[in-house]
Amino acid sequence: MARTMVFIDHMNFQIALSALYSTDAAPRLDYNELPRQIVAHANSGELMKTILFIPKPDDFLMQDEGLEKYYLWATGMRVQRNFDVIEGDYMARPTKLNGAMNIKDGESYYKVEKGTDVNIAINSLRMAFFNAYDAAVFVSGDTDYMPIYETLRMMGKLVMIAVVKGQYIGRLIPCVDGYINLDRAFFEKCTLREKSERRHSKGA
Repeated sequence: MARTMVFIDHMNFQIALSALYSTDAAPRLDYNELPRQIVAHANSGELMKTILFIPKPDDFLMQDEGLEKYYLWATGMRVQRNFDVIEGDYMARPTKLNGAMNIKDGESYYKVEKGTDVNIAINSLRMAFFNAYDAAVFVSGDTDYMPIYETLRMMGKLVMIAVVKGQYIGRLIPCVDGYINLDRAFFEKCTLREKSERRHSKGA
């Protein structure tokens, strides 16, 4: 059975998830169940480890209560078994030259994410070099990863992508061995509510 790693570009995934639920609140996902369901749906073998790639807000952005809670949640995932969290950078920049930034004024600054692409490349290629997995599933619709996919396939690895329904992947298809679309029905299987109900039904 193939040993499978799941690499999640969390910001890319979260933006696409929010777009899918544009008129409703996006569900709270169980990030232990999510990769298990992805691997099962892709029929790509046995899940060995999940790696979540997140941007760490800088000191200014940490003043945003929502971003602070997001970062605390993401870093808290490190205590989960077979689950790693790799941080990039999330930085605020003033919209006006030498302008003052105010966390309560979204027009005074914009956000820049850096490091995620490099972190995914380094970790996926390094682990492949040491033969830590046979198959990789990348949860992202980002075309910047195309050279990574091609290199991994040259190394003999099975490469798949999991994208949220609605993400355009026309350019990615020739670079991977397969892909799966994640729709609302899929996400219903890995919400925190769904996990609670599964435990209740098992105990009944």
